[in-house]
Amino acid sequence: MNSEMMVAKGTKVRRINLSRKVAPCPRCTYMSKRHTLGKRRLREIGVDVPTLLEVTYSKHYCDRCKRHFSLSMSHFALPHNRFTNRVRRTAVSLVKKQMMTLEKASEIMRQKYHVRIPSTTLHDWTVLEMDGR
Repeated sequence: MNSEMMVAKGTKVRRINLSRKVAPCPRCTYMSKRHTLGKRRLREIGVDVPTLLEVTYSKHYCDRCKRHFSLSMSHFALPHNRFTNRVRRTAVSLVKKQMMTLEKASEIMRQKYHVRIPSTTLHDWTVLEMDGR
């Protein structure tokens, strides 16, 4: 990812460092050294302005398993997702519990929480939630 990616004017950026010099391999628990850093940007619920989390994480190589791994960020967001778990839960709740249409829930997320979520993304989240994933 390009670290010089444009951020919309007025967006609050919160930087979080999850990097570690060593971490246990998820396969064998061997303590593995960091070899590089990665960055991930996640859209988060904003109180008065759009908010972006910029998460720095470490990538490791296990000398025992001969495999690369990164530290888990599942407590922040699902893999490959551009939104935090809190954004996903809040938006799906609007659809499921408050019985809003996808378009209305997407509009509420934009107006109240300053997060733009495409209706198609919200649809996918809702279907996954109903399937129990």
